[in-house]
Amino acid sequence: MMNNQTISLAEVTDVVDATRNGSFKAKVASLGILPPVDVRYVSPYASNAEGAFVAIPEVTTKILVCSPEGSDEWYYLGATFTPPPEQVEGEALTLPLTNLPIELVLPNMYRSRGVPMQMAFKSPHGAGLVLSEEYTPKYFNKQVVLSSSTNKKISLIDSPEEDSIILDSGNNSKITLSNDPGAKSLAHGSVQIETAGPQKYLNTASQTDIFVGKGGRELQLINKGNGVGWGDFGGFCGNVNIQSEKKDVNIFTKAAEGRIFIECLNESGSNQVIEIQTNGEGGAIRIKTNGKVDIDAKNIGINATDNIDIKAKNIKMEAREVISILAVEGNINADGVEIQLNGGLSKPAVPLIGNTESYYDNSGITTY
Repeated sequence: MMNNQTISLAEVTDVVDATRNGSFKAKVASLGILPPVDVRYVSPYASNAEGAFVAIPEVTTKILVCSPEGSDEWYYLGATFTPPPEQVEGEALTLPLTNLPIELVLPNMYRSRGVPMQMAFKSPHGAGLVLSEEYTPKYFNKQVVLSSSTNKKISLIDSPEEDSIILDSGNNSKITLSNDPGAKSLAHGSVQIETAGPQKYLNTASQTDIFVGKGGRELQLINKGNGVGWGDFGGFCGNVNIQSEKKDVNIFTKAAEGRIFIECLNESGSNQVIEIQTNGEGGAIRIKTNGKVDIDAKNIGINATDNIDIKAKNIKMEAREVISILAVEGNINADGVEIQLNGGLSKPAVPLIGNTESYYDNSGITTY
């Protein structure tokens, strides 16, 4: 027998579907005490391939169903967000509106101007998509947020103060790509990476470049680790390490007046050491310049197990107290056109040590 078109309230009773095509069972109010019937799932979008919007309602959800004219089939129209029993029949006037089904999904939907200004598609455990168009004279909250059920988030924020994209693990690790934020904590067009755990940049088949272009400023590598041993074995902390397993470590400057500084900055420190060392057989340490080599120290020690060769146009040596020369097992040889002893012809040594400072003086980098 051909039925007239019927639209009715219903309650989902079972979502197990032997046809595997989205059908579920629901108790239809207009059918009275009859058993639950099969309801075919209907979507606002589907295709003949993978494209579709699928969200089967859960058991006990209050829904609206339809049986078209001339058909015995029932079709899903949508969920009703029917308020729970304690908020109907006048009691909702005295109870706080905290249990309304739609506010469980979007508790802030009406907060800005008293009208809906947020949209959402979320799972029962909170995973999903929230679109916000909130604005008032005091604040903007225009953003798109994709969240997992454990608070992982991707946020696309158009609000002027933040104006950024944020990838947040929900566990003190996030990446922020800013556009033009008003907040001073974020720079225009910046990328900021914050983590509570380690950061690794792994390149297994090519090259890694960190590049600052002509319009940029500094390239900075700063470690403010507290230096306290970490882990069960007291692993080293506070260092900056550069190491090559196969080839060279190069530090260059191509500036016309380029300078390279290696300095221990802490003026109140003690036992500070700058050490240059080779350990292999036949190694060499070379200092070359077309200008001058300056060495300025409280004490200078030179120890060679074989020879020390010094050659210059003129050699001046001066001591305030004593000059001692000792040959333990051989001769002391001195040759010259003339050898003057106490003839008053010696000249004082004038080292003229330079005192060049880096742009950061003795303060180092103070960005952070």
